[in-house]
Amino acid sequence: MIKGTPKCARCGGRNERRFVSNGDETVWTYTCDSAKCNEDQQEIARRAAKHGITYDRYTEIHLNQGGRCPVCGEHLGKFDKDVVIDHDHSCCPKKTTCGDCVRGILHRRCNSVIGYLGDDPDKFERIADYLRGY
Repeated sequence: MIKGTPKCARCGGRNERRFVSNGDETVWTYTCDSAKCNEDQQEIARRAAKHGITYDRYTEIHLNQGGRCPVCGEHLGKFDKDVVIDHDHSCCPKKTTCGDCVRGILHRRCNSVIGYLGDDPDKFERIADYLRGY
């Protein structure tokens, strides 16, 4: 390992330095080059491609959200079955999307709530009013 290069927090492997853009600025970040972490990155890239975005775009969205779910505000954690890429179903009703309708990265449970309510903000407001009444 090169002196001064940070280790991966997940696996302790070597990190490679690279640029990532969050839209307004380009920043340095470190990406692990271990087999396990690369496997995770490949899974993210595969799922991102199904939504019409690149791995770098996924990373940008994640960075812009501060690593948190924009619905519940909790940390997203590892990209697995509990973390999903949300999109506007009125644009692309199926799981494979154009990429333009990607709204964010959410917890599966938060994404499910949006789906159950049919992407209708008025229903969310009525639920909030109902809960505030107690």
